[in-house]
Amino acid sequence: MDAIASFDDLPVEIQEKITPSLSHRDLAACVRVCRSWRRLFHYQVWSHINLLWRKDDMAWQERVCRGLKVNKEFVKSLKLTLEADNLLPLFLKQCPVPFPNLTSLELVAPFQKVYDKEWVTGLINMTTDDWKGIIFRRFKKRSGLAKLGKNPFKKFLRHAAPTLEVFRTYDVSLVSMEDVAALLYTAPNLKELYISGGADKTRDNWLDTGECSEDWVCSNLEVFGCRIGGVPRSDINIRDGPALNLIIYESTQGSIKIQREVYASLARLTKLRELTLGFPLDPAIDDEYAEFYRQYDCLAMTLDSGLDLLKGLKDLRVVGLMDMEVYIKGEKEQAWFAENWPHATISTTDRPEWYYSDDSNNSNNNDDSDDRHDGNDSNNSDDSSDSDDSSDSDDSSDSDDSSDSDDSSDSDDSSDSDNNDNNDNSDNSDNSDNSDNSDNSDSSDNSDNSDNSDSDSWRTDDDE
Repeated sequence: MDAIASFDDLPVEIQEKITPSLSHRDLAACVRVCRSWRRLFHYQVWSHINLLWRKDDMAWQERVCRGLKVNKEFVKSLKLTLEADNLLPLFLKQCPVPFPNLTSLELVAPFQKVYDKEWVTGLINMTTDDWKGIIFRRFKKRSGLAKLGKNPFKKFLRHAAPTLEVFRTYDVSLVSMEDVAALLYTAPNLKELYISGGADKTRDNWLDTGECSEDWVCSNLEVFGCRIGGVPRSDINIRDGPALNLIIYESTQGSIKIQREVYASLARLTKLRELTLGFPLDPAIDDEYAEFYRQYDCLAMTLDSGLDLLKGLKDLRVVGLMDMEVYIKGEKEQAWFAENWPHATISTTDRPEWYYSDDSNNSNNNDDSDDRHDGNDSNNSDDSSDSDDSSDSDDSSDSDDSSDSDDSSDSDDSSDSDNNDNNDNSDNSDNSDNSDNSDNSDSSDNSDNSDNSDSDSWRTDDDE
């Protein structure tokens, strides 16, 4: 067998495995090398798009939209970051929707303005394919979002459930827990469910114990991040302060029965890598209110309460119990963790005033967490949080690069190599005009996730 002298000598199957690992900037450069490379790399440039939509960028936005129009059949995932809320209707108007093969959407926006329901419908209708990944970030104003109503999301989740693999919301949940529970019953392909939010005592902020059932169909779930509330805790001995009115009392036997039912539901999720039942409080909460917002109606996470039912979760790497009234410091519990969850990092908050703003840093809070054994960096909940293929920071550059490459690709078959060189040169000059824009958008995204795994694996970057 002759030695492999260049990339072109590799089998096509190997080439196709290499291209997803390249950054978008590298992909855009590869597109310009020659015609054969353009055919190989062009679709990959447009597969995972990351856009920062700003004010006063109309010329750049028009170029991007032209490129999207020509290449929309290649788009599989889209991360859209909006500088202002009023840019969302503008994007939906400019964008050549629907994308026939789009299956993953990550939307990052201030969401401080109240929209009517049409914008939700517009997002849902961005694709004619089946949704696999939906992520919403940086929602700031719950009162405004509440005015949108729940029906659009209820209808959407019912439609997406058969194929949905990832559903995440950050800061505040956009759907009622009734709808979240419905996913557990109707989404057989679900791999990640992550519902985080600030301190809130309303029913919509936690999953009720009554929703924990043996009828859950998501047996392939790898990430479960959601508060479970409504647990009676007669073992809590606090006799004063805000907690006194927050504890649900029940007989010891009744409390253990309910907790064992919840443990049994979680125990069926044998592929779990992350189990997050508690989230750090918002740092905006004053210390005097921290005890009030701490969760007391939660699982005790003790052997007496039924913890041993979770011994089958051998793949766990992250266990998040932040700002929950749990008792895991006992010798029996410590020995159990060492034996059954030897590779898991368990994050707790021993004192209510110790809290952190970022969901994703649970396992890095050394003052609060009990690191078990190896304490791998991969245990950070951001690793299981999934670095979305769409979140390479050079996407904006790609949009420009490849929109140019499209122009040149139109002339591929009819132009000679000299013309091709000229096209490449014009691509580069066009690109240099826009590289500042794309670099700026890169820096605002704070992530450079070039982990472009296959389209069935959805990864998200750090909490912003």
